[in-house]
Amino acid sequence: MQPPCLPQHDPDPELRAHALADTRARYVYDRAVFPPLPLCHGLPADARLDLDGGAGRLDVPANRLAVALRTLVDRFDHLQDYEDLFSLLARPAIVDRWRSDHAFAEQRLSGVAPRVLRRIDHLPDNLRLAADEFAAIAGVSLAEAEAEGRLFLADYDLLDGLPAAGARDGSRFVYAPLALFTWQPDLDSDERAPPARRGRLVPVAIQVDQQPSRTNLYTPRDGVDWSLARVVVQNADYTLACLAHQFARVQVGGAAFAVATARCLAAHHPLARLLRPHQRAVLARSEQALRLFFAPGGYVDECFGPTLEGARELVRRGYDRWRVDDFGFVRDLELRGLAGEQLPHYPWRDDGRLVWDALHEFVGGYVQWAYPDDRDLHQDLELRAWLDELADPAGAGLRGVPREPGRADLVQLVADIVFTAGPCHSAFATGQAEYAGFVPNLPMALYSPMPAARGLVDETYLLDMLPPQAASLRQLECVARLTADPQGPFGQYALDDGLHEPPVVHDLVVTFQERLVSAEQKIEHRNRERPVAYHGLLPSRIGNSAGV
Repeated sequence: MQPPCLPQHDPDPELRAHALADTRARYVYDRAVFPPLPLCHGLPADARLDLDGGAGRLDVPANRLAVALRTLVDRFDHLQDYEDLFSLLARPAIVDRWRSDHAFAEQRLSGVAPRVLRRIDHLPDNLRLAADEFAAIAGVSLAEAEAEGRLFLADYDLLDGLPAAGARDGSRFVYAPLALFTWQPDLDSDERAPPARRGRLVPVAIQVDQQPSRTNLYTPRDGVDWSLARVVVQNADYTLACLAHQFARVQVGGAAFAVATARCLAAHHPLARLLRPHQRAVLARSEQALRLFFAPGGYVDECFGPTLEGARELVRRGYDRWRVDDFGFVRDLELRGLAGEQLPHYPWRDDGRLVWDALHEFVGGYVQWAYPDDRDLHQDLELRAWLDELADPAGAGLRGVPREPGRADLVQLVADIVFTAGPCHSAFATGQAEYAGFVPNLPMALYSPMPAARGLVDETYLLDMLPPQAASLRQLECVARLTADPQGPFGQYALDDGLHEPPVVHDLVVTFQERLVSAEQKIEHRNRERPVAYHGLLPSRIGNSAGV
């Protein structure tokens, strides 16, 4: 394997330039595949992998045969029927607690979309909740909650106005809710108690549409209607996580980074060596997603609430709102007001910091080795071309890419790319396995609207809202596909990745791996103290890439 080398130090610049030109001819942006997103034109031969195998996926057809269903187009008769789907598959723990407000709130902190919640200083103008009603539910005045930084909001505005699908098994419904929470401290807890035991996140109100009305705001005092409103939020959470976050930013964004890396950085460029294992198979995975999920008759068309074009629009909205710098782990926490301790229990943040710190230290040491001084950084024409192409509207078209970075900026960018490809992707997959396999907890679509007036329905109406038999089985198949790939361990590299030499790089990798082992031990200890264990950021369950 050719030793890593910056372009200005390459002893054979002509051969290097020829190899890059050949790669640029094979890796070409194509905005016609999923307009206007920058996907790759075709799939270069060296990016192809067999992604349709996997023993984990074989469980679902077997499970389908094992479930005795009278007719696949009807709704289920009882909620128990959803549990009976686990005749062969493992029964998720959420089955026993999904009806509780605590389980609902906990999924904002450690579910499939833990980056939606944000701290707010006051109620938004489009959420109408009387101060006395807030106080009656939260046990504290609205003014006090605002002053103490104890107000939190999950806003699903990206779903607003998306067209809802109609299907052979019934029409579907799409909502863009807002869910309001407050942190309720346990005044009797010892200050030395674990954060999860110092209080709890409490849901206060759900507004099922972006614009307030006299009938669309629900609180825990609304009985069955509150339970239905929670399902609306759960559906929005899953839809947003799958389409606007995972596909738009992790898959499409990861593919854009991978294409730019192949086109602009020679294979033996130090940064290309570092990024390669974290971009492996991402182009093949994106191509598979387009074929299996976004084609007519695919999972998105058959399972999700929006029409196929509506789902594509949600992907576009997610990509357009994405800024590379703001989506980074640290900056994202700061922007959402959750970097401090106003929310004592937040597994995504707390476990994420352990993984992020280990990764940031590793990338920082690697960049310091690759660029011993600023002159090396500024003379790297391939690096400049890579950054330009990432930001160029005719290239990847990403916002928030540093154009004249110092080493600290470059470390931040590379660490953000790796964190998104590995920990972000794997946390989503783990969350799906734990929460989305039980359809009533995270339904991919709603099949009846919220009742026109309160108090008109009993809990059996929930069966009208939830996916019917065929759609439920299809959801289980979809979840199995999205979670069947082997994960982890993060930071383990094969010999052909080229990260085992020179000795300084080998030492950096070993230290990185040791820090991840330490992080795993700390997370396992935390999980023993948490009311619900969080596995999303266990390093042993994190893959290096969103493609494997």
